[in-house]
Amino acid sequence: MNRTASLPLKLSYCLTVLCAIVPFGLANSGWVGLATGGSAFLLLPIVGPILFFALGLYRIVLVARVAGTLDSNPVAGVSAALRAFGIFCIYVGAAVGLLNWLSRPLMHLLIRTPSFNGIEYFAVGVVLSVVVQIGVLGLFSFEFSRLLAFERNTRELPRYAE
Repeated sequence: MNRTASLPLKLSYCLTVLCAIVPFGLANSGWVGLATGGSAFLLLPIVGPILFFALGLYRIVLVARVAGTLDSNPVAGVSAALRAFGIFCIYVGAAVGLLNWLSRPLMHLLIRTPSFNGIEYFAVGVVLSVVVQIGVLGLFSFEFSRLLAFERNTRELPRYAE
């Protein structure tokens, strides 16, 4: 394990996972949730969201408590590109997640006279709900690059005769 994860990466990773498991802000309010389809786990009415929440919370606790959870072996080639892309998307997802939390007060601050139907809140909510998914793509890319690095390291280990 030569590639240690930095503190900003750990914080952004946890925030991105939190944004994925907890619907909040304008991105999942009322009409926006209906327009974007809400959660992908609506097929399993109660088990899916609870399981998704529990796994995400477990991952956040694991990253926060165990020092080398996000560490990785050195990567090259496609793995390095996936890792860089994943980290960038994780940072974007964390920034959009923070913006989503602050979106309602910011909208009230920036828009003095809203329209009669509040379409500006709906538009911002839809954009945020789509853009916050970049963080989930980053999580998958980052974890896949770690998996490729671990597999490469396992192939390079010396084989012992049995």
